[in-house]
Formats: sequence, structure tokens, C-alpha cells
Amino acid sequence: MECRDVLKCLFNIDENEIAIYKLLLKKKMRVNEIGGMAGRDRSTVQRCLQKLIKCGMVSREKRILEGGGYYYLYKAIPPNELKKWLLRCINRWQKEMREAIKKIEEEII
Repeated sequence: MECRDVLKCLFNIDENEIAIYKLLLKKKMRVNEIGGMAGRDRSTVQRCLQKLIKCGMVSREKRILEGGGYYYLYKAIPPNELKKWLLRCINRWQKEMREAIKKIEEEII
């Protein structure tokens, strides 16, 4: 099993999200920059970013423009932090599964 298999299993992350995460490891970027580098349209990039933010792999920073308006810069959490976070998620999931299994006779009967 590979890391991408774990991400797919835990968070339903696909190849698009993994590619965007890898791009964001290099530097912070705006949506249009990500789309250009990843070869994806803006709506696909935004959907991928929403999923990555929701699962904690990417964060965003709001930047204010002179004269009004704003934009977001997106950045990936470093791989060592991702690894620690994934291990915590797996440990929590394993604990929850063990507790559920203990109750299987009560709930099935």
C-alpha cells in the first residue's frame, strides 16, 4: 500500500488533489497559478482546494489588495506534519472501530 492509497481511503483524495498538494509544497499560490501549473480549470482547482482544506492538508491566507479587494494564497502543510496528523487520524479511527466491535453482539441481536 502506498501513501496515496491511505489518503484515498481516509479522505477520498484523488490524483487531482494529490497533484495540487504536491505543487503547494513548493510555494504558496493563488488559484489561477495552481490551475496553470496543474493544467486544470479554476472550478476543478477550487473543488480540490476545498477538499484539501477540509481534511487539513492545505490552508489559505487572505491577502488584501491596495485599493480594495482581496485574494487567497494556498499552502500545503509539510509532509512531516501530514504524517503525524495521518497517524493521529488512523489511531483515532482504530480506537473507534475497536469500541464499535465490542458492541457488535448488542447491536446485532
